[in-house]
Amino acid sequence: MPRNVVMLLDNPEGRAMVKDTCKENGIHFAELQELVQAEVEQTGRQIEQIRRQNRARLWDAFDDILDRIQVED
Repeated sequence: MPRNVVMLLDNPEGRAMVKDTCKENGIHFAELQELVQAEVEQTGRQIEQIRRQNRARLWDAFDDILDRIQVED
C-alpha cells in the first residue's frame, strides 16, 4: 500500500492494533491490507465517475443556457 488512506493503518499504534487483531483471528495482515486497498480504489473510481457525471450535467446546463441566449439575440 503506497500511502494509507485509512487513518488506522497510517498510525503506528493503530497499525499494531490491527496486526494484533488479525493475528488473534488467524488473518494475514498483508491480505487484509490488500482488501482494504481494493475497497479504497473502488471507492475512488466511484467518486470519479460521479464527478464526471456532475461535470456532464453542468456542461449540458451551460449548453442549454447559451442556446437560449443565442435565440434571444
